[in-house]
Amino acid sequence: MKTNDSPRQTKGLNPFLPFDVYVPDGEPKVFGDCVYLYGSYDRFGGGYCSKIYHAFSAPISDLTDWTDHGESFSTNAVPWSDADLYAPDALYHNGKYYLFFCLSDGSEGVAESASPAGPFANARRITMNGEPIMGIDPSVLEDDGKIYYTWGQFRLHMAELDEDLCTLKPETYHTDVITNLDGREGFHEGSSLRKLGDSYCLIYASEFTPGFPHHGGRPTKLDYALSDSPYGPYTRKGTVIDNEGCDPASWNNHGSVIRIGDEWYVFYHASSNNTAYSRRARAEKLKVDAERGVIHTARPSTNGFVPTLLPSMITSPVNACRFFGGAYVTETPDGRFPAVGLRAGAGFSFSPVVFEAGRYALTVRVRAFENAVLRLNLDETPVAEIPLHGAAALTPVSLFFAVPGGQISVRLTVEGAPDLDLCEIDTLKIERIIEADRV
Repeated sequence: MKTNDSPRQTKGLNPFLPFDVYVPDGEPKVFGDCVYLYGSYDRFGGGYCSKIYHAFSAPISDLTDWTDHGESFSTNAVPWSDADLYAPDALYHNGKYYLFFCLSDGSEGVAESASPAGPFANARRITMNGEPIMGIDPSVLEDDGKIYYTWGQFRLHMAELDEDLCTLKPETYHTDVITNLDGREGFHEGSSLRKLGDSYCLIYASEFTPGFPHHGGRPTKLDYALSDSPYGPYTRKGTVIDNEGCDPASWNNHGSVIRIGDEWYVFYHASSNNTAYSRRARAEKLKVDAERGVIHTARPSTNGFVPTLLPSMITSPVNACRFFGGAYVTETPDGRFPAVGLRAGAGFSFSPVVFEAGRYALTVRVRAFENAVLRLNLDETPVAEIPLHGAAALTPVSLFFAVPGGQISVRLTVEGAPDLDLCEIDTLKIERIIEADRV
């Protein structure tokens, strides 16, 4: 239950869904005049995923305006299993919408609906040669009259779907399309097959490392590989985005790239609560040269779908794009989302904010556990600090600063006795001070 003190959430900033909605493994699809997001559904404080999916959409004309269409599918609709639902994908084909899903027991299936938001029903297992396939993370691409289906972890499998959309054609089956074998692409999981110009493009959670054997790293990266053929051979080209630094315990990533109107975006996720879980949906604008097959690496940002970050938009540590020194965001039973783990040298930062020239006050609501100092840094330069004294209650404190105007990054750090949790911070407000305020 949220309290009256919960922060106002700025629409469109990362993470772009409500703070208490944890959706990883996002696959975006454009259907009609809307973008739909299909993903798993984490529960705060739990492990990977749950037994339900929700569908989300935003109009192409306003990507800050996301609607939760509610439960679109659950294991109650799966006749052969009650395992948790892992990452899905979706496809529009011959007047129907198809949801491809997998479960934590390794089984995979497809369900259908007349609406892209579901509910999806008539679940059937994916089979090949009369036997159910096993694996995780399905992806589908319809191209030139064929529907390609990919799945797997560490070794990527691919085959064409028959017209029933639940039977794979065995004569088209390929394995090790990309893998995490020595010298290969560092494939971990989460394949997403797309087209980039005339090339086939695989987006995937990658454990690629620069030195041989090119695997074994944490799969926090989304990498991409290109081929002239859907079945390869694929050449790894680079990293689309890496969520390392969004949480100290970041482990995996999963998402895809999509062109929406004239712009390209990457959808991905990042964990919270100093765990590999409680993952939230995020998005970044991309620079893409589709004809040359080049995706320029993006970095996690506060902005999300908001092109210009203004001071008034900064309201919560949840919107920070980087945490360091052991800091992280959590969720409390009363519906707050504070930054905790704030020990000496720890803190968090936001993407550059566009300031007008003038004087400002940054007010944060803080609970100090020990005597400490809260410091404000602008573009890595300390500009203001305030002492904190141990107190039981959340208390607003203000730091005053002046700026010449322009794009300036904002970072908060805490200093004090080592090896102690010094404070927690749960809301922020940046306000310009006009001369009349000083009278």
